[in-house]
Amino acid sequence: MEIPHSAFGFSESVDFHNLTKSPVSAMSLYHAHAGQAEIIRTIQKDQSYIDEIRGQLSEILLLVSQRNWFKYQHLCKLIAEILYHHYAIVNNLQTLGEEYTGIIQVDSNYVMLPNKALQIFAILLEYGGEHVVDRILTRLQTEIDRSEEILPEAKENLNRMLDGLKFIVPYVRGCHTSLFYIYSGKYHISKRLTGINYVLIRNWLKENHSIYGFRILGVVTLLQLVLSLIVKMVEQRKKSKADAANAAVKRAAPSASGGERPNHSSERKCALCMEQAVDLSATQCGHLFCWVCILNWLDERQICPICREAIKKSRVVRLQNY
Repeated sequence: MEIPHSAFGFSESVDFHNLTKSPVSAMSLYHAHAGQAEIIRTIQKDQSYIDEIRGQLSEILLLVSQRNWFKYQHLCKLIAEILYHHYAIVNNLQTLGEEYTGIIQVDSNYVMLPNKALQIFAILLEYGGEHVVDRILTRLQTEIDRSEEILPEAKENLNRMLDGLKFIVPYVRGCHTSLFYIYSGKYHISKRLTGINYVLIRNWLKENHSIYGFRILGVVTLLQLVLSLIVKMVEQRKKSKADAANAAVKRAAPSASGGERPNHSSERKCALCMEQAVDLSATQCGHLFCWVCILNWLDERQICPICREAIKKSRVVRLQNY
């Protein structure tokens, strides 16, 4: 089989007849597996083009509806990934990043091109998997809170366990990246789950001299990740104890007015998501938003979404008393 040209340009043709044979008769290309340097350059090159597509999609969505932009702008990246990769996958072509470094994707046995459906699933898993896991865990917590059959103590323990899982999920990706720097292999978790590998076409150009540098980077990154996780866990434990102590004080000593202090946050709505504000925050122009909402907005536009006054992240104030 002749490896086709790039999905978006033309590159040299390479004859890989073994990729069309059965796994039994085909010769393994494991000896030509790509290293850390080639894979990282491929991902960086592809990501630059994907970011351009995402930016254009975000612009279109913002022009259509500002409210819908806030609700659905996080999907622009996933859509951009699919648009960028689907043509190459369907036609067995290289992406621009793969053409740039001279690598191709192969199956788990290093003998054939990977299944197209498996490649598409890997893209969906990589750029939507973490979000789906977070939504599933949040939904489970909601169902646990609504259930009348679960004892309060059991609810508390289950919610604590789910909170722990949500807390650890981002660190799993970081740990996987650190191990990639140390041992090479697969940069994306989705590639590990689907068994897709990278093979360097011109394997004699492999940069073996950079391996030790990547290993040092991996060890340092892993050490920093572990220390960060320990610090976060200690802070989370202190916060949980403080919250429990405050709750006990409120139950034991109600306010002098005979009732609880009114919850101001329940009376405030975020002007972006139009829902009850979470961590109410104010811009320098006086408008109120959720803390996360306004920061996400300012990642794209350095203006107030209501009055269009120029604002910066550093000028957003978190209202701790609401």
